Amino acid sequence: MSLNGEAGTEIKVSVKITPATKGLFDIVEAKADRGKELSISLTETKQPDGKIYLLTVENRRETKGRYRDTIRLLTTSSIRKELTIPVYGNIKARQIAAITPTGTVQLKGNTGEAIKASVTIVPKKEQMFDIVEAKADKGENIRFTLTTSKEADSKVYLLTVENKKKTPGRFSDTIRLFTTNKIQKEITIPIWGEIWAPEIASIKPRRLTLRGSAGKPVKGSVRIIPNDKYPFSITEVKPRDGKNIKCDLKEVEESGKKIYVLTVENLKKEKGRYYDMINLKTDSKYLPEIRISVSARIGD
Repeated sequence: MSLNGEAGTEIKVSVKITPATKGLFDIVEAKADRGKELSISLTETKQPDGKIYLLTVENRRETKGRYRDTIRLLTTSSIRKELTIPVYGNIKARQIAAITPTGTVQLKGNTGEAIKASVTIVPKKEQMFDIVEAKADKGENIRFTLTTSKEADSKVYLLTVENKKKTPGRFSDTIRLFTTNKIQKEITIPIWGEIWAPEIASIKPRRLTLRGSAGKPVKGSVRIIPNDKYPFSITEVKPRDGKNIKCDLKEVEESGKKIYVLTVENLKKEKGRYYDMINLKTDSKYLPEIRISVSARIGD
């Protein structure tokens, strides 16, 4: 049996207990192991085919939280003296406002871009209140504004949250809205940020595969096309190992655009496999290094 709902509202559940056959047993007592968080009542009605018992369980907890209890029904049965009914309570804080969207505010996007999100808070008519203060737990990576407007007979609050983080990474924060409401003094708005490095170039392929026969030329190429919005130059080419490959980077122009062509040639003279990584250093603040993985399988 579950008692789920908001604090301050009526939360009750009823269950019927009917003996399998007429006169099989009577329920003589109903009690809870703890009883602190709930109240119980047991009523009986007589039907032509026997008694029907109605057990009603009501939540008494006034604050948010969870609890467990067990109700024991003592019977006159010689086979089963006791029936047990487990009770689970999950009481949530009473919602004094309609918050849209619900859940965590998501700030996701590329560095250098404007990333913001808005939340609307509308007080419920039976729970009217003002928001008197707003503050962030950390505030390091966000800035926010809270404005009010009027719709019909109530105020509407608009919370706008903007990312301040200038480097790639993740962060979390919480904005607390302090209210004049007696039931809920504080509304919490969780924030989650995920900032990525921008796509400064089109790189095809990102993983270069060399396949061929020993003693014959085996090579492949990678095209790196800078994004017009984030121009950059490649300043250095450096394989991590370099024992089995030779690298050549050329800057060419296609349709008025600067592009780079990285050619990788196999140097391994006998059959076998190997892996390497080529690091391309750039002058971009968004992506100082581009990595190209190389795998090779040289056969007979």
